[in-house]
Amino acid sequence: MARKAAKAAPRKKAVPAPVATKKAKLHQAPATRTPRAKKEKLPARLALADVDRDLIERLADRTGLLPREIIERALAGYAAAVAPGMALHTQPLPPRGEGEEPALRLFLSVDGKPEIEIDKPEFVLGSGPDTDLRLDLPLIAPRHARILWREGRHVFEDLHSARGSYQHGQPVDVRMIQTGDEIDLGGFLPVRFRLS
Repeated sequence: MARKAAKAAPRKKAVPAPVATKKAKLHQAPATRTPRAKKEKLPARLALADVDRDLIERLADRTGLLPREIIERALAGYAAAVAPGMALHTQPLPPRGEGEEPALRLFLSVDGKPEIEIDKPEFVLGSGPDTDLRLDLPLIAPRHARILWREGRHVFEDLHSARGSYQHGQPVDVRMIQTGDEIDLGGFLPVRFRLS
């Protein structure tokens, strides 16, 4: 009786593991997270990779914010996503200049109407009753935008309104205010700024 020869399984070629570059390692999340030892602390100063530093510089140029504020906002967004309710700061932050008086006074004019002086560290524009300047128009959000005094400069910030804010047709989220700036709330209501 002839025995059937058992067929050997075909040999698979070994596939080399993908090689990660230094750049890729910086931006890849580890597959499994190993808990950090309680006594281990981060270095006093973290070094940023060139690509990360470049991104922060481009964001600073586009928004007019300082790099410190960009990093704070990014960390706050990350913390809100992965650890809702967690306190962002365990110690009080050092003063950032909000209490200082502006060197230049800021005035705004809505739709060509008489100017109003902004004399508060936070000034909210919108159609709601709890705003500093009420714009009673249906396409303006209840809290559409605000003007802040940050790091020695006036800052315009859209408050994630449904119709947005625009300058020269381009959407504006956050922007340092310069004299002569005109920002359209909802794309149709011009707000002109003057520093003096």
